[in-house]
Amino acid sequence: MDTPTENAGLEQWLSVLHLSDSALPIGAFAYSEGLESAIQLDALRTPEDLGTWWELWRTETFRWQEGPALCQLMQASKRDDWRRVQVLNQELTALKPAASLRDGSHILGKRLLTTCADLYLDLPANRLEELLPTINVLTVQATLLATLNVSQDVALASYAFARLNQSLSAALRLFALGQQAGQVLLQKQLRLIPKTVTEILEDANSPLRSFTPCADLLQMKHTGLYTRLFRS
Repeated sequence: MDTPTENAGLEQWLSVLHLSDSALPIGAFAYSEGLESAIQLDALRTPEDLGTWWELWRTETFRWQEGPALCQLMQASKRDDWRRVQVLNQELTALKPAASLRDGSHILGKRLLTTCADLYLDLPANRLEELLPTINVLTVQATLLATLNVSQDVALASYAFARLNQSLSAALRLFALGQQAGQVLLQKQLRLIPKTVTEILEDANSPLRSFTPCADLLQMKHTGLYTRLFRS
């Protein structure tokens, strides 16, 4: 017979899967995070190039910006330090040089908050609403995971999986990448996520930073593309 503790653990696990699901109706499928620009401008041509693109995200953006931000936001929301949450949210916006990325994160943040306010009643939605209209999707995700008492390592791993899986979905629509080849590339990165998570947790309170000038320039050129399938 299952104990209440075991059931609670399963419920938490299912909630993490739910929040990592690309089918969550917030419109994340409409954003490529600069991948469309990279492909149209011939900066990314092959499956190997896609692997390099993901490697850059994992070792720079996730390692030094989004990963530490997720941990720090979870810590701040758990201790009801909403001033710190506000500052971190502002930093996340400032660290996105491309307007399309800033706008996309704010749109997805608002949609995720609206969607999950009715699904997770313990979510401090009223405090998060104070950050509108410039609330980042990562701010909402971190607060949700903290509310669910998800451990930081699981939170980081599930976030990384969701980001990479979303990028793979975009890539399959943008250039000649087979399903099997895409899964091979994805699995290669997923094997490296635990090591990156460990590195983040060892330095989780470090200042947020990221140095990806080539990717930033490609992302900023998205609005000038001849045709666009995605919003970023």
